[in-house]
Amino acid sequence: MSLADEMSADFTAIHADLPSFVDIGGAQVAALVSQGSLSEELDLGGFNAQNTLTVKMRKADLTKRPRVGDILYYNNNAYRINSITAKASIPLIELECLQK
Repeated sequence: MSLADEMSADFTAIHADLPSFVDIGGAQVAALVSQGSLSEELDLGGFNAQNTLTVKMRKADLTKRPRVGDILYYNNNAYRINSITAKASIPLIELECLQK
């Protein structure tokens, strides 16, 4: 079994224990989701609270590769993809998102 196969199997096992899904590109995709920090950004009229979200999913589960700026939904909240980490040898993709 290759490392990529082991990582994919581990993802499936973890997701079975901690099931969560995100809606991205009109599709519901299995994901491992970490609620990030709550920060404040200076905006017109004062500070604006922002939540961050880290999402890991299997590339094979995606119908289309996400891009920076795309919107995904988790627990009925919209998040904008801020950065993407995807390595060719790893079957997972990681998205760093900011709440819209």
